[in-house]
Amino acid sequence: MNLSHSHLPTWLRNNIFFRKLFLIRKLFLTRNRFSHYGQMAEDIALEKFFPKHYVGFYIDVGCFHPIKYNNTYKLYKRGWSGVNVDIDKIKIEGFNIVRPRDINISCAISNQEGEISYWTNGFYTPTITLHKPFADSKEGKKYQYIEQKTKTNTLTNIIANTKFKNRRIDLLTVDVEGFDFVVLQSLEFDVYHPKVIAIETHLDDFNLIQEGEIYAFLTAKGYQLANWVGMTLIFKSNA
Repeated sequence: MNLSHSHLPTWLRNNIFFRKLFLIRKLFLTRNRFSHYGQMAEDIALEKFFPKHYVGFYIDVGCFHPIKYNNTYKLYKRGWSGVNVDIDKIKIEGFNIVRPRDINISCAISNQEGEISYWTNGFYTPTITLHKPFADSKEGKKYQYIEQKTKTNTLTNIIANTKFKNRRIDLLTVDVEGFDFVVLQSLEFDVYHPKVIAIETHLDDFNLIQEGEIYAFLTAKGYQLANWVGMTLIFKSNA
């Protein structure tokens, strides 16, 4: 049975010994591609935007796994550090084990502080949604989504409570299943203005991307689309 994609009893999910053993297996005993860690080699494309020996800082929203399918692990190995944010607590526990130099936070990004419901279809699943109508739909019920709750905060507030307060972001990477634009809106660009932004898209037509809110928002703030890798758009600041 694949525990990563199964619902587990609450007593087992919350058992500290089970969580530790599960994370050891998940983090260290699963195969990874060592030529790249990003799902579609996004990390190789991203590191080319920075000088070889440059050490910067990143913000990774929707970070998922500290190594596998991760856009910032190659940079971490080069000495970078930053802030990783994910809605799922078990994933952040994994980051605390593998990437202790980073600041790892479990919450959802929103335009305000508070609490929000989300729906998950398994333990350590990559498939989480904030859309209740989808969870309640025929398709959602097929995957047996259950409701969980988490804290919300703006990205600006999160950074302001770390050692990176008021420091320009070198790399912002965002993958939050359709709420990517909300993450951008929650950041004070006048203060943090990321040099490079990697953000997920589910569009496969460049004309539709140009007509979308993310493209319009970022180009208005002085960014240009510099690369497109798999489902990830990479924008570079002109300033």
